[in-house]
Amino acid sequence: LPFYETDLVNFGYEEEVVIPVAITLPSGYSEASATIATTAFWNVCEQICIPGEQRLELTLPVAQSIQLDAVAEKFFADARAQLPIADHDIEQSVVAAGERVSLGFSSEQGLFEGFTDAYFFPEKRRVIKPGPLRDVTLSANLLQITHSQPRRMVEDLSEVYGVLVLEDAQGDRVAYDFSSPAIELSEFSMMPLAAASQQNQAGGGLLLYVAFAFLGGLILNLMPCVFPVLSMKALSLAKNSGATAHKQRMDGLAYTAGVLVAFMALATVLIVLRAGGERIGWAFQFQQPWFLALIVYVFFMLALSLSGVFEIGTSLMGMGGNLAQKEGYKGSFFTGVLATTVATPCTAPFMGPALGFALTQPWALAMVVFVALGLGMAAPILLLSYVPVLTRFLPKPGQWMETFKQFMAFPLYASALFFLWVLGNQVGIMGMTLVLGACVVLAFAAWLYQKRFTMGPIALSLNYVTAAVAIGFALYLMQTPFLQTQAREASVAEYDEEGNLVLGADNFEPFSAARLAELRAAGKPVFINMTADWCITCLANEQTSLSGDSVKKALVDNDITYLKGDWTNEDPEITEVLERFNRPSVPLYLLYPREGEPTILPQILTQATLVDAFDGV
Repeated sequence: LPFYETDLVNFGYEEEVVIPVAITLPSGYSEASATIATTAFWNVCEQICIPGEQRLELTLPVAQSIQLDAVAEKFFADARAQLPIADHDIEQSVVAAGERVSLGFSSEQGLFEGFTDAYFFPEKRRVIKPGPLRDVTLSANLLQITHSQPRRMVEDLSEVYGVLVLEDAQGDRVAYDFSSPAIELSEFSMMPLAAASQQNQAGGGLLLYVAFAFLGGLILNLMPCVFPVLSMKALSLAKNSGATAHKQRMDGLAYTAGVLVAFMALATVLIVLRAGGERIGWAFQFQQPWFLALIVYVFFMLALSLSGVFEIGTSLMGMGGNLAQKEGYKGSFFTGVLATTVATPCTAPFMGPALGFALTQPWALAMVVFVALGLGMAAPILLLSYVPVLTRFLPKPGQWMETFKQFMAFPLYASALFFLWVLGNQVGIMGMTLVLGACVVLAFAAWLYQKRFTMGPIALSLNYVTAAVAIGFALYLMQTPFLQTQAREASVAEYDEEGNLVLGADNFEPFSAARLAELRAAGKPVFINMTADWCITCLANEQTSLSGDSVKKALVDNDITYLKGDWTNEDPEITEVLERFNRPSVPLYLLYPREGEPTILPQILTQATLVDAFDGV
């Protein structure tokens, strides 16, 4: 059996253990008895492991024939019945693709009928990454077990020898021995069971997931992380409402191009890094402190510009009234890029399954899904650009636009503050203070930039040098020594003297695969919340649903253990869970019953949804 302790996995036995060993006496042995001696070594572990050692001896009489009583005969028969079966018709195959290793087993005799779980114990190291997180797909004739790849995998996958253990719902087990080479395959699609599994996951194929991606992109426009940028784009559309139809269409196409290029660039980086062995998911860039600092700088500087501290020419945001047409298109393109960048922390409904599907497909098919996601996000602006009648509902250009422009600075300040808060959770108060100080320095550089029109040549040169030094200082602070990710202090569940969970603000335990395996082995229901500080959807669910008294009470009443996985910083263990359930990013909500497979709850939660799910566990 596998025993899990944090990241360590040990293989061992439970209850009484009998290991049959045949011992043959030397020819000509004439003694009346024989002594069998051995030295046993063991570890006794709880918080720490204490080694033990004992020499054992057993003296048995020597006889010409074996005479066993009924008890002894049953004892040996039961021991032999527990040995792995070597004579069987099961064919074994193995395939490694991406970050996963799948072991396939097929039996024409239906040997897998009635079993609910399976585990493979490899004879050699570096074949699979052992652990509780594995995918098991069972039918009467087919079995597939999928694990993560170890860091350094064996070169010859055909040399996968070991023991396959099958377990039924009552806990009874049967084992099969595999001492012959496995059939090494090159693609998952070549394995019938894997192909069937992927067919089920596809749920209708590529077109369905393209539709999901488009709907998810459309809903992204309603997310708070995108609102500040889209509101500025709407202001640009209102300002250009009197422009020619051609110019409006080109402006919409430029914005759409920016969105698509940004989505494809992010997807390419994500796919390449994952193919190279990196355990990352969607919005992975927000796990990097330097990227968060850069986003804070961008939002803060854009807000200063809208506030009138300095004018950067709104080619930056597509709002320049006196700029050339070409510059306006560049601004629209940049707006699309920026909107996509800040949209990645949000996971809209339909996005999770679509992105999870995309990241398991070849590059070309994955890009089709990401393009559909981008088209969905760009669709409202593109529609306004191509259907002039809709622009009639936008206010006419006028003095109100200057006031509205200044007002829109405040959502940008709020966005900068939010990402600064996330950064503080990652790197601590000192790192957050340094970035905040860099914002002050950048504001000073922006103020100097605005004063350039009133300066002479010498003062202007000093102005540029000072501004460059200020910008260099802000960029210098983005380095790792200043923005070092810190370990998070996890809130833990509170229990009374009898060990019962009590109501409170933070009734959760930090997630670990070992803790999940322990709870599952004990037959306890488990609720898992995979979240991150930069995930707007996650934060909204926690404030509106997960923190509700009715939800807390339902957890206690149904004896459900609440595990919370924090993906704000990189965490390979959480990434592995997301991959297992075909989710590219957070949020992910799982409800494990006392027995059986978990249920994936919706990404947008309500208290009623949670209470109903908990009561039915």
